[in-house]
Amino acid sequence: MTQLELVIPLRGSAPGRDGRRLDAALSTWRTAVAASADACLLLAADTRVVATSRPARQILGLGPDIDIVMPRFLDAGLRFLDFTAGAHPLVDAELARLAPVQALQTDALERSLMRIERRGVHRTFDVTASPLHSPPRLDAIGALAFLTPIGPS
Repeated sequence: MTQLELVIPLRGSAPGRDGRRLDAALSTWRTAVAASADACLLLAADTRVVATSRPARQILGLGPDIDIVMPRFLDAGLRFLDFTAGAHPLVDAELARLAPVQALQTDALERSLMRIERRGVHRTFDVTASPLHSPPRLDAIGALAFLTPIGPS
């Protein structure tokens, strides 16, 4: 079976040839997110997770090394589900509509519900994501997303 890679077109490209160097303008945001008491995460323009708050790691079941590994949001080990009774994995077109990814694509404030599976339990989150800018550049350098759990934990 051939595995296809989801490619999401974004407005900006990641700085650096290896795609690992962070935009310097994200450093202040990274510090703020890491110290936040709110469940939030910071994505770079190429969708890499560059910072997570402790509450976000706890509710999403992410390890503390995620901020070092910096995987792409859709490859961070989260299993995104649809809202049917069968809770099927999301298809590529639906993954592109998750608020953190959509904020980078549209360069606008985005909000969506997100359902994930963690250790056999389905969790739903209200997610609000905002693109981040660093003038004079016009394209977003990243996105800041806040997650609010809905329903029982």
